Amino acid sequence: MGKVLFVSYGGGHINIINEVIKEIIKYKNIDFKVLALTTAYDKSVSLFSNKYIKKISDYKDLFKKDIEKINYYGSLILEDNYNASSGISKEDTLIYLGLSMFDLVQTYGEQKAFDLYNKKRRQAFLPIKTMKKILEYEDISLVVTTTSPRFEEASLIAANELGIETIQILDLFGELYPLPRANHIICMNSYISESLKKQGLIENKYYHFGQPAIEKTVKNILSVDKLQTKNKLGLNNNKVLLYATQRPIICNEDFSYYDFAGYETINDNIFSIFEFLYEKYDINIIVRLHPNEDFNDYKKWFDKYNFVQYINNKCNLEESLAICDVLLNQASTVSVEAISANKDVFTFKYHLDKTFPLPAVMNEPFIFSDGFEELKQKLSLYFENKLKTKKTGNFLALDSVENIVKLIGDLV
Repeated sequence: MGKVLFVSYGGGHINIINEVIKEIIKYKNIDFKVLALTTAYDKSVSLFSNKYIKKISDYKDLFKKDIEKINYYGSLILEDNYNASSGISKEDTLIYLGLSMFDLVQTYGEQKAFDLYNKKRRQAFLPIKTMKKILEYEDISLVVTTTSPRFEEASLIAANELGIETIQILDLFGELYPLPRANHIICMNSYISESLKKQGLIENKYYHFGQPAIEKTVKNILSVDKLQTKNKLGLNNNKVLLYATQRPIICNEDFSYYDFAGYETINDNIFSIFEFLYEKYDINIIVRLHPNEDFNDYKKWFDKYNFVQYINNKCNLEESLAICDVLLNQASTVSVEAISANKDVFTFKYHLDKTFPLPAVMNEPFIFSDGFEELKQKLSLYFENKLKTKKTGNFLALDSVENIVKLIGDLV
């Protein structure tokens, strides 16, 4: 039997891989390694042995003949990219950046490489040559990634060029950047595979297996003691609206990042709607900020609208979703987790965006509003019990981990 290499960044992506690894370890007959990038390493090594979990600096000896150049390129861009609070060491960051930049220079030459970096920053990185060396060194026969760019995308391209089988486990929908590169694509449902086929991915094999991290979250949501959590937050018996925020960004037409939209227009409108709903329907309104956001960016709105309760420091995500009757979210993983847990989910466009980041949540079973005025109207109808909602049926397939591990076993 061959060897599998999982490649993943931190955030929600490594959570998907970690669920698969837990199941694989039970089997004990699949040889594997995990290249855990940036914050993913600490998340995985705390669960599994460093026998399995590797960081990019563990492979630096493969590049020892070029290590001076790699360190040099890394040092040039280290100050722009190093975050001491991330938990990633300066050495690991240096190697990660240095290999990425060295690979870019090898591909385009030094001048063009730095022009690309200055224009796109880390989005310019695609270290295919680096990943080829790692794949050959580890003697890999199957590469498994999620949907992140840079090293994850590079590992798939490198594997495809070397004739190695590839799997991608999609975190959300098919309208994404970059588009999947794997031969075998695992997704939540047929809507996603059809979307990808329309975008030209017709030679790939699709599997409607679900999504491991979301499935785990849904099971946790359904196990929460809702009464206990509501009492902890001091909520009354009326309906609960949860607003799950995210950093407002503007996307290009290919769904790549374009710019930061700013908080003013969005929050002035959203919190004004909250005031209207609270005064008219006496509902509970709670807000959960995205982990990458700062409370201080929202503080003036929490101060002004003190009936809106900030809950990050009081309960976790699963508890927050369990107690809400309705979720409000522009377009993120939380929308999918909530709809899969049979919640009513309102999504919206704020018209600073050039391209809506997740077109899938503009359709049923999500309740989409094209702008703030429509959002206010639909929420009003909802709380007056005049808005029909459509519950999910087969939105998220279950038993995802078992099915993914079986596919890995078949391919490896």
